[in-house]
Order: sequence, then structure tokens, then C-alpha cells
Amino acid sequence: MLIKQKLSHIKNKFNQLALPLRILIGVVSLIVLIGVLMCLIDKRVEFSYAGDTCTEAVTLLPGISRPANDSGFTVTNKQVFKIGNFSVVSFESCFAATKPPLAGVTKVSVAPFGGWFAKRTFALVVPDAPVADTVILSKPIPTARMLPITLSSADATFDYSLVANDKTADCPQKDLVLQCDIPSLGLLQGEKYSLQLIRSFHNQKVATVATENITTLVATSIVSQSVSDGQVVYDTPKSFSFTFDKPITKADVTLFKLDGATQTPVPTTTDITGNTATISLQNDLDRSSTYELDVNNLLASDGSTLTQESKTDFTVSGGPGVTAVNVGTISVPQTKTIAISFDQSLLANQDITKLVTVTGVSATISKNDSQILVTLTNAPLCTDFTINLAAGLQSEHGIPQVNAWSFTSRTICHTVSTIGYSVEGRAILAYTFGSGSKTILYTGSIHGSELSANALMLAWIDELETNARSIPSGTQIVVVPAVNPDGVAADRRNNSNNVDLNRNFDTSDWQTDIVSPTNQPIPGGGGATPMSEPETQAIAALTTSLMPRLTMSFHSQAGYAIANQGGDSDALAATYAQMTGYQDMTGNGGAFDYSITGTYDDWIREKLGLPSVLVELSDNTHSEFSRNKAALWAMAKS
Repeated sequence: MLIKQKLSHIKNKFNQLALPLRILIGVVSLIVLIGVLMCLIDKRVEFSYAGDTCTEAVTLLPGISRPANDSGFTVTNKQVFKIGNFSVVSFESCFAATKPPLAGVTKVSVAPFGGWFAKRTFALVVPDAPVADTVILSKPIPTARMLPITLSSADATFDYSLVANDKTADCPQKDLVLQCDIPSLGLLQGEKYSLQLIRSFHNQKVATVATENITTLVATSIVSQSVSDGQVVYDTPKSFSFTFDKPITKADVTLFKLDGATQTPVPTTTDITGNTATISLQNDLDRSSTYELDVNNLLASDGSTLTQESKTDFTVSGGPGVTAVNVGTISVPQTKTIAISFDQSLLANQDITKLVTVTGVSATISKNDSQILVTLTNAPLCTDFTINLAAGLQSEHGIPQVNAWSFTSRTICHTVSTIGYSVEGRAILAYTFGSGSKTILYTGSIHGSELSANALMLAWIDELETNARSIPSGTQIVVVPAVNPDGVAADRRNNSNNVDLNRNFDTSDWQTDIVSPTNQPIPGGGGATPMSEPETQAIAALTTSLMPRLTMSFHSQAGYAIANQGGDSDALAATYAQMTGYQDMTGNGGAFDYSITGTYDDWIREKLGLPSVLVELSDNTHSEFSRNKAALWAMAKS
């Protein structure tokens, strides 16, 4: 009863107050009541990783509210009621993480000046962080495009990145999907890597979401192309194509004309169908020009690319060009068919007789697919001739040759005759140059093991063929490079009957039994009778028929020149020795320390009364041609 009376008394006193004062007391009382109630009740709030986390909540004096604990979240007050500039109350609170949110319930408190009065506490319920679906990493991944990784829920709280190859790639999020910048990792195609998906908060790593061993896609490759690097294109192409080992979605195919270091784009259009990229030309390519065909920025349907840009250089031909002639500039046989080969097939129905002429010799002209054939008709020996090809010869594609072409050569300047056969049936050959009443005879390898003599005579034949115009008029030169072909073939001094041919000639000192250069007896080594051997008979018959002004017989390996002392052989031997640096051993009985009988050079003096010079080369293997060349010509002109 006493309490009721006191309350009634307070009420009467309150009613007696002025109205403004009563309103102020009412507001203050309400605030105090609300503040007391707020301290008693925690507000439950579900945290969202996707963005703003807000809830309806009354907060007194929000302008002076401060955190009452270190919760790892900030609180922002919205829908604020003000009196003048003074914030009286707010009706919405929003939360943002200042630390990585942890799953569970976190108490977040705010109060005026961070004190206890009107303290508002929120029970922030933080769910587990979003889960990343990394099944895409179990399959080969592309290296040239973004890699999508799906999250179980949107996440604006954390940042994500991929780490591999010692590099980091950002993974910005859009519509629950992380778009990871795989190209920035610089991964190689067709390789294996360890990859980590990292979750971060304010640039600080929070967790490794996933660790996977990944494989990158095998690179796309070109399996065929219509033009290859370095190719010469002979036709008139309208397009070029590339075929890849995978379907492709895009590719930049460009064609440039090259002029030194200058690249000029060629107008084309590109079509991509399945595994093939084709560019079509708007105009014909310039002839006799070089081009570069590039393929880059290719992307296959599986996301793979080329390992590197493809560059193909090729040349567009002009008209037919000569690539080879099957003869040289000398020594063309008198009935030879000369084949002029071109770099491409020739137009079948063109009349080449109007384009090809031959001067100096008679010839017939024909052609096949890519050759013009000029067949000599019994051309004279040692005759110069020229084949002329006028401009206008057309390829099979109708492209004409722009420049005229000519080729000059000479028919062979010697004849080859067989003067006899060896014991084993090998031909003994004589090479004859020039014509006239005077003959110079050169012989080699009457001893088969003296290979340098044979080599020198073969080199002398080549020299005479090359410089046949230097042979004096009225002079015939005959060369027998191997008098003993069986011995040369076996690298043996004697012939196949074991007869030393240079002891088998019919001279006054012939003997059947002889000695070797080491003074070893060779019974029957001089032959059963003089001139018993077919090789001896062959060279003797040739020498008798020619009656040479001079015979040069070559041996090895003493480094001597020795005259047979017939005619002017002494002077000629002296000249040869002086020009070559060999010793002149004419008349020196001590030149050889073994008995010598029945020689070819003595037979020439005794039976024919003619001069000869025996030359002993200083090497048994090498021809010593450069040492002997001038002296050989001097003898030819003697």
C-alpha cells in the first residue's frame, strides 16, 4: 500500500512538470530501458562469405559506439535516427572481417565509448569456408587459357591463387567460378607439375585449399602442310593449307612477300574447318619471289596450342631453269647425247626446235619430261660447239623462261686404241692426241709395281685433254699409261709370267736369267726368248709403227733422267733433269747397282736408232705431276 502511494505521488509530481520536461524525462527513461534490455540479449547473425553481412538491430548512440571486444570484425551502423546532428539510434548493423573468419560462433560487442552501458552483443555464426571443386585438375589442363575452378558458394571475403612452376597466378571470382590465369604460370605443354590452390586474406596466405599433381595438355602439332620450308613452288597456287592433329578453334595464318628484311603482307582470307586451316589468295603470287607463311595464335578445341609460331619460307619459281648438264666443258664424246636438265617439267606441246640451236657441230634435238636432249652427230675431234636456248621455254604450267641460256663445250681431243693384251687378257691402251708427222711417245709402268709412273701418265692425259690447243701443230702425242696392266692390277713388278718386261727386249745384251733390283737371281726373268711376252710385243710393235721422234719411258723411284744416247737424247735428258730437279745419270754406269739387260730404251736405240729418255720418279706412289708438268710439255715441243 505504501509503494502504491509513493508511485501515485511520483505520478502527480510528473504531471505537474512542464510538457517539454516530461517528454525529455520519458525519452531518457526509454533509452535507459532499451540499454538495459540490450545488455541482456545477444543478437544471432549468420555470416556470409559472399558479401555484406547485415542484420536489423537497435543500437543506441551509434555515433559514439566503439568495439567492446577484439572479435576480428568491424561493425557499421546503418539506418541511423538523428536529432539534429546527434545520432540517437540505428536500426541496422553490418559486419566485415578484419581477420580471417574462423568457422563457429564469434561474439561481437559494441557500446557507447566501448563501455558496459547499452553494450550490444552479436553472436556471429561463421560457416565453413567455401569448398573448391578441383576435379578439373585431375585431367590434362590447357596452358594458354583461363582455368575455371568452381566454389561451393560465392566468396568475396577471401582471395584465391594458383602456385606452380615457381610462379603465382591470380584467380578472380565470377559467379561462383574462379578464373585462374594459367598462361601467367608459363607452363610447358605435355609436362607434369605440382600445383597448389591457395586461399588468402588481405594478401596473407590463410590455407592451401588443394595440392594436385597436374599434367598439361599435349601441344597441338602440324601433321601436314601444302607447302614445306625451303620448297620451290612451280605451279600457280590459289591457296595454302595446314592440317593439325586436333580440331582447332582459331589461328592467325598470314602470308608475307619477302624483299630482304622487308615483309609485305599478301591479301588472303582464312577458313578454319575441323583440323584444317586454309588461306586463299586474292591474287596470283609474283614469280621468282620469296614468301613467308606464318601460323600463330592457334588454339585447339581442347585448349592446347602450338609450341611455337610456325614459319615456312618458300620460293615461287620463274620459268624453267637449267639445273645440270651431263657433260663438262671439254672431252665430250663425238656422238654423245647431252642432257640439259631443268628444275621443272616442260610444257609437252611446245616446239623446242625453234628455241634450241647448236653451232660448231651437227646435232639432233629432242626433249623428255624435264630435259632437252642434244645428240651430237659424228662431231669432229677437238671441236668447240655452243648450245643456245632462247627465252620463252615454258614449264608445264605455262610459265615462260625469261632469260636466254647458252653452254659452250668441246668434243674429245684424243682417241683410244688397244695395242695388245696382257698375259691375263687385259687391254694395253694407247691415247693419241693431235696429228702430224712428228710423234712423241710417253710410256709408263712397264714395271707394274711402279704405280707413280702410271699415275703420272694418267695425269698427263688429263693435262693434254684440257690444253689440247697447246699441242704443237704437226705433232702427234701418244701416251701408254700402263705397259704392264697385270702388274699394275696386282702391284707386282713383273708380268703374270714373272718376266721383267724391261729385260725382255731383243738387245745385244739380252739374257734369260736376270737378277732383281736387290740382286736376287730370277731364273727365266728375262723371258724364254727375246720379245717372248705379249706386252713386250705390243709396245715394240707400236713403237716401230710410230717411229717416234722421242720416247719418254717412266719408272720409279731413283729420281734420275737417263738418255739412251740415241739421237739428241743426251741433251733432252739434261733438259728434263734441269727442269725437274732430278739427277742426269746419262752415261753413269753406277746409276744402278744391279745388272740390267734387254731394256726397252736400249732396244729403241739398237733396233730403231731413235732417242729415248728414261725417267725415274723420286716417289713410288705419287705422280709428282706438278714437278714434271713443264718438262713433259718441253719434251712434247722438242
